[in-house]
Amino acid sequence: MKKDMGELLQGLASWLDVHQEEFFEDVASLVEIPSICEEGEGGYPYGTACAQALRQMGHLAEKYGFAWQNHGWHCVSIRYGKGEKQLGVWGHLDVVPAGEDWLNEPFVCRKVRNYLLGRGTQDNKGPDIGSLYLLRYLKEKNIVPPFEIRLIYGCQEETGMKDVVEYLKLERAPDYSFVPDCSFPVCYGEKGFLELKLSSEKLSGAVEALKGGSAVNEIPGRGTAVIRGGRIETEGVPGHSAYPDKCINALGLLGAECLKRNGLSKVDRRCFHFLADAGSDGYGRVLGVERSDADSGPMTCAPTLLCMKDGRMEAVVNIRYPITAQSSEIVADMEKAVGRYGISVSVMRDSAPNYEDPASPWVQYLSRVYADVMGKAEKPYVMSGGTYARKVPNAVGFGPGLPKDLTVLGLPEGHGECHQPDESQCIDTLFMAWKIYMCTILRLIETGFPK
Repeated sequence: MKKDMGELLQGLASWLDVHQEEFFEDVASLVEIPSICEEGEGGYPYGTACAQALRQMGHLAEKYGFAWQNHGWHCVSIRYGKGEKQLGVWGHLDVVPAGEDWLNEPFVCRKVRNYLLGRGTQDNKGPDIGSLYLLRYLKEKNIVPPFEIRLIYGCQEETGMKDVVEYLKLERAPDYSFVPDCSFPVCYGEKGFLELKLSSEKLSGAVEALKGGSAVNEIPGRGTAVIRGGRIETEGVPGHSAYPDKCINALGLLGAECLKRNGLSKVDRRCFHFLADAGSDGYGRVLGVERSDADSGPMTCAPTLLCMKDGRMEAVVNIRYPITAQSSEIVADMEKAVGRYGISVSVMRDSAPNYEDPASPWVQYLSRVYADVMGKAEKPYVMSGGTYARKVPNAVGFGPGLPKDLTVLGLPEGHGECHQPDESQCIDTLFMAWKIYMCTILRLIETGFPK
């Protein structure tokens, strides 16, 4: 099998090149669906666009000869192989809102050099199609694993992951799972998620409007205020809230700009001081709520949504806290910190950290596969982002992110990554990732599941 495995891995690269145009068309068929999760209706729990994306994934499975199942419009699954054991490969078909400042159409997939551009190409529709192409390759080579490979695609990953909870009420969890929705090598832990709603005291009539942000897990690239009829706009560098060091929060800039205006009340000024302070660093240091641990690194803490409601400022703060931290203590610290600005706190969402022992057989197995394919060993890590691994037993994040050169696209700062305008997926790195995944599957066929 070792000789056969080498031949199969070499053949995969050529096969992917031959099918590259099909791959582009299949990714494009998903990208053109604006599958932003919303309140459902008509039996579709996450809205009609998400249902359309699930249905399209099923159509693609049928197109390539695979059985699939719709799990109450929460997830669809695609199955291949025979046996009692089950390997789960998880992906999501929902996307964050497009936001602003795109140079390309967000829901049109374009190929530029060796990149695909469009909302979801990286997070997570490009990898989703890549998973399906793994099964295509195995099927065309007449390789039937002695276990079931189950691809599971949901549609509420970006806004709570209820889809996976519902799936696991209907179906058993796979024996082992990996989630292609992060970077290599192996992500064995994910920080906890905490979303807080902050409400100010009633502002004066001078403040007529406040607005900023389009997704709770995205650093806003624009903020707007109207004070005494004068419009104030700020422009930052948007990006995923899990990685604030790569961003400039437009809400922090907005708070600082508004403080320059005359005629504000004491309450107004405290409100804008909060925005300026909370949006200044992305880690809660100015507010005095920071914490960290050796495995996780620092907690992230950033305002991501802003509006006015009933004459009050309302903001959502997105926090990713270390795996050893307690959310109740963070909330207590936040209440004390923002109380100085006359702001109250309520908890919108609290998702506990995910942790898989880095010495576990599954983490060690995937780490060895990665090292053998890439020719170098790298330590498993904890990340600030979140994947379905936090909801699934015996699951870890595993790629497909690898180093790439976005400069070839000629995009401005703050463009090209996931959750940013002109989101992109490098085809070369994705195809390299699928060599790692194919090796993972072929070794499982050869040696069985780790114990």
